[in-house]
Amino acid sequence: MSPAKSLSSHLWATLALSFPLMIGQIALISIWTADIIMMGWINTDALAAGTQANRMYQPLYFIAIGLTLAVSPLTSQALGGKKQRIARQVLRMGIWMAILYGLFTIIPMWHGEAILLWLRQDPAIAEHAALYLRLMGVGMPFTFVFFVLRNYISAYQKPIPPVIITCIGVVLNIILNQAFAMGWFGLPAMELAGIGLATATTFILMVFMLIIYMVTNKQIGRTRPFGRLLRFNPMVMKRLLIVGFPIGLTLLAETGMFIVGGIYMGIFGIAAVAASGISNQIGAVAYMIPLAISLATTIRIGHAAGANQPNEAIRAGIMSVLLVTSITLVLTVIIYLFRAELVQLFLNPDDALYDAVMTYAVAMIIIVAIFQLFDGLQSVFIAALRGISDTRMPALISIFCYWGIGLTSGYILATPLDYGPIGIWIGITIGLIAATCILGWRCWQTRNRLKHSGHFHLI
Repeated sequence: MSPAKSLSSHLWATLALSFPLMIGQIALISIWTADIIMMGWINTDALAAGTQANRMYQPLYFIAIGLTLAVSPLTSQALGGKKQRIARQVLRMGIWMAILYGLFTIIPMWHGEAILLWLRQDPAIAEHAALYLRLMGVGMPFTFVFFVLRNYISAYQKPIPPVIITCIGVVLNIILNQAFAMGWFGLPAMELAGIGLATATTFILMVFMLIIYMVTNKQIGRTRPFGRLLRFNPMVMKRLLIVGFPIGLTLLAETGMFIVGGIYMGIFGIAAVAASGISNQIGAVAYMIPLAISLATTIRIGHAAGANQPNEAIRAGIMSVLLVTSITLVLTVIIYLFRAELVQLFLNPDDALYDAVMTYAVAMIIIVAIFQLFDGLQSVFIAALRGISDTRMPALISIFCYWGIGLTSGYILATPLDYGPIGIWIGITIGLIAATCILGWRCWQTRNRLKHSGHFHLI
């Protein structure tokens, strides 16, 4: 039996795994950020249409992230228990799941204009977003396979290759945005639709780069990761769905709170919608840092669980909580101090709605700064529970807090109490605080049970 690691050892192990994941997450969100910036540079109408289109796209996207995130803890548990064959089966069924779900999501994306009209969005916005959504939809299966491959490689505690490929993807996306949206190299200027085509193309190329890495890497390649790819394993698929579907619901509950709040923002006009899109993107970029620590937490606790080392899992979780708390407090100060400068990055100063968008967005950014701590902590609490395959109850907690508390309070503040768009963001913060408290309590109870029993009960 190996000696217990000190908390400082867990700190450095978490940082070593988190840092490349952090770069990867920032690179990934940079693809979407580049898209939002390009929309704003075109004009406010394109930014508003792209923002509302993304809010229709994001529920499908975040369910996929949740489903594919199940690959990480299940692969980590298999590798921790020296079960390479099971790890390979998890990858195979993860790819099946990503492709099947990706093909399904093309259907609503293809009818995006009708769905946006049904959601009572401005007809001009819906029409403007239609082709953008269709082109994004074509890339959905590849986007979801990318997540599966990235999570599988990260479970081997090799996060750097996916980071490098994602960084290459950022550069490709920026070049393709200019080529397709603005008409570089003699191509027609497709504007918003060109951004959708650029993003879809970028993810297709990144999938092929990850496949090449996996088959050429000695440690992963010798396991024949894509062997028997067409062979369906119902038991492994069931495990992926049991673990992944609640993760998808959890992500949908949190992001859905932002999405529904953003759609409701439409009643306050184009300037409010554009400001909300900017604020949401700045918050999402900041969230990538605690999210990376959370992903590392799931992997490290998953390995400890597979090796049946509860004390190591507990220490890894404690260190992650301390790390996220420190980092998010720093992020709060940075976002607050540079709130106006951050908003200006996304806007064309010559746009007619520049002043109106700035007024809304700067106020929203203050709230984004305030909720950094709670957003980071709820993420690491969920990640710790995910590492031991505890995903069902966190999903229910998230739905209750984000929809029952967050959206309800946001609606009451925004309309009956007449706080307007800012009221929606205050409600979101209330939902995040509630989730942090309840999920933190569940982690504490789980810690006590592990201390008492001395072993794990994995799915």
